[in-house]
Amino acid sequence: MTSEALPLFLVCEDGEEYTQRFERFLGREFRFRRVPDGQQAEAAARSEGAAGLLLDLDFRRLSPDRLLGETGPSSHSPSAEERARWSAAQGILILQYLRSRGIGLPALLFADLDDSEQAAYLEKALAPLSVVSSREGLAQLAARLRAAGASQAKTEARGEPGEG
Repeated sequence: MTSEALPLFLVCEDGEEYTQRFERFLGREFRFRRVPDGQQAEAAARSEGAAGLLLDLDFRRLSPDRLLGETGPSSHSPSAEERARWSAAQGILILQYLRSRGIGLPALLFADLDDSEQAAYLEKALAPLSVVSSREGLAQLAARLRAAGASQAKTEARGEPGEG
């Protein structure tokens, strides 16, 4: 199978650690493309035929002008308090923004949430979403990616756009 035929996952992160790790250990089975912010994630999701989204929770390294606020792109420069709050939950804010823009791709959010009720709430509110703990191994992650890719393939086979 050529690399172009492998399922593509968009990796939303402010660094390159996840993308490099995924490419190194899972690159024979999947393709990964890093998208550093919500607006680039939306553009890539609409144009690149992605099978799913992989989102980091914390974006503290992202420039403040690229952070999404609670309602999407901000028209003002965030205060220090807003920047701290937005960057700490940027993965969730990006997914909320994408869902509000009609992007329905399966998503995995990498977050160690102490509150299982919060994780369940997010998974329901931002479905299709799975919150993934850092304790999860690569074999488990690969199984989740296969499932997300299969789910997206079924959606496309029914003629439903993954972004709809």
